[in-house]
Amino acid sequence: MALTGLSRCTYALWLAVVLDVVGLVTLLVGIFGNMQRGGRDYGDMLIYTGAIVVFASLIGWVFWYTGNIEISWEELASDYRPRDTKLHRIVRKISRSISMRNGDGRAAKAGTIRDISPHPKRGDRGHQEERGSKAEEPQRVSAMD
Repeated sequence: MALTGLSRCTYALWLAVVLDVVGLVTLLVGIFGNMQRGGRDYGDMLIYTGAIVVFASLIGWVFWYTGNIEISWEELASDYRPRDTKLHRIVRKISRSISMRNGDGRAAKAGTIRDISPHPKRGDRGHQEERGSKAEEPQRVSAMD
């Protein structure tokens, strides 16, 4: 019976195993070996180096483990389908309100994009002067008149 879990991400697995072996050997040599040369003790350096190499092997183990996680297409599709929950609606509303703001923090007017277009539509050529000015308010008519 073949182990299918070991067949994928073999480089990450070998990286993790080699770093573990090198780190453990370095650590043990630093602990039990008499590493003095020229009156200096190098045992502490080997202990720290071995610990760092063993810690670095965690990268290979994490890559190997995550590379071997199996998930079906149906389960993947059910996890990433668009949801319409209350939280999603709130986030969408906040996102839209932020994206409708100008760079100075003020809310953009509804017609801002149309007003700054460089090419006016046909029929608008006579009204270019009025774009920047305020439109006149309509006269109010009361029911008594």
